[in-house]
Amino acid sequence: MSRRLLQLVIPVTPERRMFRIHDPAVDPDAPGGPLPPVGALISTNREQLWVGSLQEDINVRLVLEEWDGAPPPCGDAWDEESKGSVYLRGQLSVSMGQAGTAVHGLRLGGGVGDYSVRVYASNRDVVTRRYTALFDRHRNPLSDEFQQEKRTLEGLERYLVQLWRDSLAETDYGLIRGSSARLVGLTAASCVLPVAVALAERIWALWLVVDLTLVLTLAEDRCVRFGSLLVAAKVAVVAGALDVCGGTFRGTCARNGTIA
Repeated sequence: MSRRLLQLVIPVTPERRMFRIHDPAVDPDAPGGPLPPVGALISTNREQLWVGSLQEDINVRLVLEEWDGAPPPCGDAWDEESKGSVYLRGQLSVSMGQAGTAVHGLRLGGGVGDYSVRVYASNRDVVTRRYTALFDRHRNPLSDEFQQEKRTLEGLERYLVQLWRDSLAETDYGLIRGSSARLVGLTAASCVLPVAVALAERIWALWLVVDLTLVLTLAEDRCVRFGSLLVAAKVAVVAGALDVCGGTFRGTCARNGTIA
C-alpha cells in the first residue's frame, strides 16, 4: 500500500488565473513554457506543470502531497481531476507570478526523476458565481461590506496536487523490496559453495580408502587393523572439515557484511 511522505497546505494567489509547479532551477517565465491552461485544469511540459484557476483576486487553497507510489483515488470528494507528469531534481517550487513564490525548493523524498502528478479541484464555479454576485450587491468594491464578504471566499476554491515517482512503488529508500532476502541467500550460497566442494572431495577420498581397506582385508588379517586406523583418521578429517565449513561460512559472510 502506498504511503504519504509529506503534506503541505498553503494559500496560493493565482496569477493570470493559474499557479505553476516546477523545478527550482527552471524559470517559469522563460520561453518554452507550457501553454496557459485555458479551459483545462492543467498544462504541462517536461519540467513544469501549470494549474488553471478561475480566480485572479481571491486566494485558493492548495494541498500538496508526495507519495511513495500511486495514491488511492479520492472518489467523489472533488469536482475535477487531471493527470500529468513532470521532471524534478529532488525539489519543487510553486510560483504565483508577480505575487511571489508560495513554495521555494521543497525537498522531495523521491529524489531526481520523473514524477507522476494527479491534480484535483473543487468549488471553482461556486467561487466564481459568488464573487460575481458581490458586485451586484455592493456598488463599491472598496467598502467594508464588500471586503468582508470577499474574505469568506478566500480558500474556498481548493486544489489537491499529488506527486509520486513510479520507481518508488517498487523500492524502499533505494533498495528493491525483497532484495535483502535475495542478497542474504546469494551471499550464503557464495560462502557455502567453495567449502561444500572441498568437503565432497574429502568424503570421496574417504570412500576410496574404505574400499581399499576391504580389499586388503581379504589378503591379510593385519591389513584390517591398518585399514581401521585409516578409516578412523578419515572420519576425524571429515569432522574437522565440517567444523571448518561452519567457521569459513561465518567468517566469509562476516567479511561480506551479512549477518549469518
